[in-house]
Amino acid sequence: MAKAKAHNKMGPVAVELPECPVCMDIMSAPIYQCQSGHSLCNSCTKVLIPSICPICRQSMTQMRNWQLEDLISKASVPCPNKSSGCVYTMLNMEVEDHLKECIFREMACPLIVFGKCSWSGKLKDILEHFKERHPNNFFVNQVTDVNINNVSTSVDERYMFLIPQGKFLFILTFKIDTCQKMAYWAIQHIGSKRAAQACVYEIHVTSKQDDNRKVIYTDKCFNDTFDTNEIFRQAKCPVMPLNMLSHFIKDGKLTFNFTIKKNQPNFRRNQKGNVFVKDNKPTNKGPKGSGPQGPGNQQRGKSPGPRQFPNQQKGFKSFPHGGKNNKN
Repeated sequence: MAKAKAHNKMGPVAVELPECPVCMDIMSAPIYQCQSGHSLCNSCTKVLIPSICPICRQSMTQMRNWQLEDLISKASVPCPNKSSGCVYTMLNMEVEDHLKECIFREMACPLIVFGKCSWSGKLKDILEHFKERHPNNFFVNQVTDVNINNVSTSVDERYMFLIPQGKFLFILTFKIDTCQKMAYWAIQHIGSKRAAQACVYEIHVTSKQDDNRKVIYTDKCFNDTFDTNEIFRQAKCPVMPLNMLSHFIKDGKLTFNFTIKKNQPNFRRNQKGNVFVKDNKPTNKGPKGSGPQGPGNQQRGKSPGPRQFPNQQKGFKSFPHGGKNNKN
């Protein structure tokens, strides 16, 4: 039996989470009962043929054990990937959502969308997988532009690349959609939604026909649990009409580069131009330093002191990325 804590008005209470008597896994909703009141998990209930309780041999029913489901939903449990290194503890009802973005989860190769790779494994192993199996879809050089060959605005295309950034991994997707007559870019963080929200990216598209023509897009990162096609459909990403994209293609070659960086707060200067503040409230500076204005707070004969700047926000540096790539 797995131990957990149930939350109620009296505070956390240690409980024993029930295990299904058939598969021996921790129970989760929905939980069904037999005529005698024995409970089974949903997965085991579905495969019982005939639908007979394995404990008392009575018929199974569609009656839910609501009390047990409520107890389990309020219990605090460790991540099922604890043995792999995950240290998160959450309510049982939150486990399913957490497993979708847990960095210790078993995940499929992102290039599975092309139907060319059946690899699955841990996130820590995906770098080596790309180096060995998909070197053309893996960024190593962080300086060179991204060059995609044989690009046509009259053919649907999709390109995908894995991007390492320090300890973080990102997926870059570029798509040409002839039905919508649009080109799309998206960069997604492989990990939690919170970590993704702390990142923004820029796409720089440079024309090979005219050096003076350049377009820069800036947008926020989603994590990899978001459907990339849905991001494109809602245009929550850099978007360019295909008739405009054609001006950036020369001899079937498209060039762009990108930057991923920490999402910085908005700073502004006060009226004197020597103090940055994060909020939109005006600074309340007295005639001779900090504090409310007024003769009672004037400090005679004292210097206002050196300029004051906030400490720089800690975070990883931004790097331009690129590499010579082709589609899979």
